Amino acid sequence: MDQSFLGQGWGFPPQFASPDSGPHMAQGEELVKQAISIALNTLKGERPFWSELGSGLSNFVFEDASESALVTLKQEISAVLLNHEPRIILEDISFDPQELYDGVLLIELTYLIRKTNSRSNMVYPFYLSEQSV
Repeated sequence: MDQSFLGQGWGFPPQFASPDSGPHMAQGEELVKQAISIALNTLKGERPFWSELGSGLSNFVFEDASESALVTLKQEISAVLLNHEPRIILEDISFDPQELYDGVLLIELTYLIRKTNSRSNMVYPFYLSEQSV
């Protein structure tokens, strides 16, 4: 299926095979996943020419994993993706706390790509300590 309508852009993180070949380009569903990751990893106001892009996820780094904190985290993620990723319909956000004591909260996003009606999901690792990998 042709997914060119989803766009094409620099892959993230930027990679160059050689100086002559230019950057690795991402397209289709890969580009959508990268855009979701960028929106969640960017702090609000961090980008001078697109200051409204970003999330407040960093505010949750030192929060406990209480039910109310997870509800607020879910609301933050929903708002970010609703405002900054129009190519998807977010269907569900779930949390996997198995690695919580290692400082990682796994966030599973289930979404529908609007134009293709194809369901996809991704696991976003949210690091609860300063040392993210």
